[in-house]
Amino acid sequence: MIKGILSLFTSGAIFNPMVLLGIFTGIFCYIYLTAEQMTALFFDYRFYLLGVLIAFIYNFVFKKVYREGGYDLDVGATMLNVLGSALKFFLSGILMISFLSMISLT
Repeated sequence: MIKGILSLFTSGAIFNPMVLLGIFTGIFCYIYLTAEQMTALFFDYRFYLLGVLIAFIYNFVFKKVYREGGYDLDVGATMLNVLGSALKFFLSGILMISFLSMISLT
């Protein structure tokens, strides 16, 4: 388990802003919400719309993908990046909650 956690740091995957945001969201959910509230949050479509909106803004402001030549925005590739970033956000949040509940003493 320690090697897996260390590989996250050495590969740089944990320093992705969407992964970090998901980690902080997972920590916040674990500390301040009950299990019923977390279940209600993760079954609410508005939570997922908010995550996709955050991923959309992040990718269209900081991670644009341009076509060859560098003048035109490649909308299809940027939208794929939006979906990938949203998936990173949700997955890292869920995995952080499960990790914290695994190491929890109570």
